[in-house]
Amino acid sequence: MHRKIAAALTVAVLFTGAATACTPEPIVSIPSASQAPGETVLKIGTPHVPDGVDPAEGALVAHVYAAALYAAGVQASVVQTPAPTGTLLASMVQGSADVVPVYSRVALAEVSAEATAETPSAVVDALKAQLPSGLELLDPAKVEDQDSIVVTAVTAQKYQLKSLSDVGKVCEKLSMGGSAVFKTKAGGLAGLGSDYSCVPKSYESLAPTLTFGDDSTLWALLRDDVQLASIPNTSPAIADNALVVLSDPKGLFPSQNIVPLVSTSKVTDALQVLINKVSAALTTDELSNLNRLSQDGHYANLSEAATAWLTQQGLVKASS
Repeated sequence: MHRKIAAALTVAVLFTGAATACTPEPIVSIPSASQAPGETVLKIGTPHVPDGVDPAEGALVAHVYAAALYAAGVQASVVQTPAPTGTLLASMVQGSADVVPVYSRVALAEVSAEATAETPSAVVDALKAQLPSGLELLDPAKVEDQDSIVVTAVTAQKYQLKSLSDVGKVCEKLSMGGSAVFKTKAGGLAGLGSDYSCVPKSYESLAPTLTFGDDSTLWALLRDDVQLASIPNTSPAIADNALVVLSDPKGLFPSQNIVPLVSTSKVTDALQVLINKVSAALTTDELSNLNRLSQDGHYANLSEAATAWLTQQGLVKASS
């Protein structure tokens, strides 16, 4: 029943990005990149994800790049990046992973606790400045990932809510749900209070929205257990359930990019071009579509969902 509710608009929106975007040049085999049997497999690491994002999204993005490399004739496998928070760069230098599609603000916070970069481009530049020899950032994907505060259409109409500025007037009447971290981090619940005078009636710590359990943020919102929810903008739940994203005129929730971090000793120039091609197709809407595919019962695992998305984008030919 839960899946039926969340998938109500899936057919209508599944191909939206593919239908409106310019189709990129397909990925072709790179003979010089082909590997002999027994040669070391290129390791694609799963990134640490932002607060409130289901870790499955990070693994899914890693599978997209792995599937694209495989289509070019490269042996590639997804590995759980073993680095504890704060040790990503050192572990990559030591060979834990050859490619990691990092979330830029998350990665920058791992390597520089004092970083003050604000815009997405400034964050990427600051991250580049921290890289040791042998590691390089490629082109950022067109994804702009950020927190968003959403309400149902019914709640939006009842209280005439379009912006977070509107919420301050009625916030004491509303309960809110989101991650446990959102409740305590500076840019979370405290930021809503200081920037928008919004102090909810209560706050429930709930699971990321790609899960379907009774403790998920999405179901609490749809059941009206909470009326405000912190849901990342890349979640397909927003479009699939006609949720209203409240605008953030004061910029409380900054966006960040997904950007591939690579080991230059393992990832050749030809493979870097291929990876950049995938990043160019990965927009915010398309990451939402990709997340949606991963929940589709037609695909047995994340690798199949990733390949299906690459096929929709025209980057990989459909299997005959």
